[in-house]
Amino acid sequence: MKYLLFPFAILYDAITRLRNYFYDKEWFKVFHSSVMVVSVGNITVGGTGKTPHTEYLIRYFLQKYKDEKDYQLATLSRGYGRKTKGFVLANETTTASEIGDEPMQFYQKFAKDNSKVNVVVCEKRALGVQKILELFPNTKTILLDDAFQHRAIRPYFSILLSDYNRPFYEDFLLPMGRIRESRRGAKRAHAVFISKSPLNLAEGEKRIIRKKIRKYTKAPIFFTGFEYDTPVSVLNENELLDLEDDTTYSYGILTGIANYKPFQEYVEQKFGQLESEKNFPDHHDYSAKDIGFLKNSKTVWLTTEKDAVKLRPLLEKFTESEKSKLSIFYIPIKVVFLDKNEEKEFGMFFPDGFGGVLHSLWG
Repeated sequence: MKYLLFPFAILYDAITRLRNYFYDKEWFKVFHSSVMVVSVGNITVGGTGKTPHTEYLIRYFLQKYKDEKDYQLATLSRGYGRKTKGFVLANETTTASEIGDEPMQFYQKFAKDNSKVNVVVCEKRALGVQKILELFPNTKTILLDDAFQHRAIRPYFSILLSDYNRPFYEDFLLPMGRIRESRRGAKRAHAVFISKSPLNLAEGEKRIIRKKIRKYTKAPIFFTGFEYDTPVSVLNENELLDLEDDTTYSYGILTGIANYKPFQEYVEQKFGQLESEKNFPDHHDYSAKDIGFLKNSKTVWLTTEKDAVKLRPLLEKFTESEKSKLSIFYIPIKVVFLDKNEEKEFGMFFPDGFGGVLHSLWG
């Protein structure tokens, strides 16, 4: 069946190559920003860890420029799955349905109590950047979430993510496989991150992966993985999962992400065999019916931070009696470089000057 799709993959390849050629020549309009624009994206359809890597960059730039009084940063996403259109700036009354689950996560973690960070969604990224700079002229860094194929704006620095478990160099074009454009599109990247790597990945395997990627890009290659933190109550950010040693618990996972397997594997490794699983499609728009089972469940349910953003408003509608019986926690994750020297090397791409050096390198 897969090979019957080959002609369609050839047609898809021709269309995407032609589109990229027109953007490379700037026969299609390309916007160049006056501030540092950093893009995070992938070639593969599905989750490669864009959200936690964007969060890493938010933390990185806030720390790097913590002494700059007027420094401001913005995240700009398409807002996949939202029920609105156009430019939307997140504020204290915004919901996930208005901006999408991932931008909502950015807002709650970084912008809610920090005037240095603004979270924006706009399907037209060039327009979004211009509006950000109009509203917040002190903005020095804009992070484009999931924008590797968004060619209408040229980033100063583009990060391509490739899932260690599903590397792009072993995949095929849609609809035969899961990649959105030719593997050679990787040449546009200024850095390639092999995401979701095992934290104990051997140097020999790293060399093999680098050699395979070198066929498509000369960009530096970095290996990143996830560190998981203590589970946090979805309804109470101050409550951590505290298990009694002499009690036997049953566990379940509740997710709406592209690839739940790594999350499942971590939970089973940490907490033991799962008794229940509820896995929905990526960016699932949860309904009260979807989570009704939680009211009478004695299972400890574990979910992702992205899912918690959408589950929280629904859980808050439960009665106080129902809430008191709930046991649902999200597991925070954090991106880490497998090699601290590589992390320092990556940081050298962002010298002081907010993009001036990058412009001369890549512009």
